[in-house]
Amino acid sequence: MKTDNQHNELKPDMDFINSLPKIEVTYSKSKEEVWRELSKQTSAPILKNKVVKMQWIKYVAAACIIILLGLTGFMNLYTKTIHCPKGEHLSVNLPDQSIVDLNANSSISYQPYWWKFSRKVQFEGEAFFKITKGSKFEIASNYGKTYILGTSFNIYARGNQYKVTCYTGKVKVVSTLTSDKILLLPNDHAFVTKNGKIELKKCENMEEKISWRNNLFLFTKTPLRLVFEEIELQYNINIVEKRKFDLIYTGKFGKENSVESALHTVCMPLGLKFVKGPNNNYIITSNAQ
Repeated sequence: MKTDNQHNELKPDMDFINSLPKIEVTYSKSKEEVWRELSKQTSAPILKNKVVKMQWIKYVAAACIIILLGLTGFMNLYTKTIHCPKGEHLSVNLPDQSIVDLNANSSISYQPYWWKFSRKVQFEGEAFFKITKGSKFEIASNYGKTYILGTSFNIYARGNQYKVTCYTGKVKVVSTLTSDKILLLPNDHAFVTKNGKIELKKCENMEEKISWRNNLFLFTKTPLRLVFEEIELQYNINIVEKRKFDLIYTGKFGKENSVESALHTVCMPLGLKFVKGPNNNYIITSNAQ
């Protein structure tokens, strides 16, 4: 316990403190204003970070959209074209393992990276198709379109002629000129007429339509002009007729033989002859000339 003497020693100090002049500190801002400023200072970095982060998310999202659109456009626009030149045959495997046997001077175009979304080809010439079952398959040419799911068939699309022969399954043929359409069953043969209509008939000799795959060319009451066109395609030559021969040919020739042998097989029974000219030309004349 403190003694009276110690208590008396502290008293003068308290008297000194109480004797000092009182100083009042005035503030120019209220405590509410000070609090608001402190809140702004502490929250500003957080808001700034959020704004920067949101801007980066927008940039990344925009970049992803641009890349996606570019990739989709590339997949949808990139087209692969395969051409079989004159004098050759070529087998093509499509992305779904469908097989297309191309005859001479025939071409097929398709979009390999878009194939899972759309099985569609552009075709000109002659070919035999073996289509793998799956989604709708479309073959487009100048004068006709063919739709299938899974089947085998032969298409002839040269110039203004369009012919389809169905071997297995079902095939829908549509005329691009009139939108006329027809469904083909096995052994059906359809062709688009000059006025855009589709005519159908039963094929009596199915092998005749695809004998070209075995390098054998069969003709039944075929205009001579078409026979010569086939020889030109198979041997990569030019045939020049001295005059127009309005003749019909029935017969056959094999490509294992020379072009001279094929021309002799066709010309002899019709009373025609041929001579070889320059630049791989063959001139056809009549024996009477």
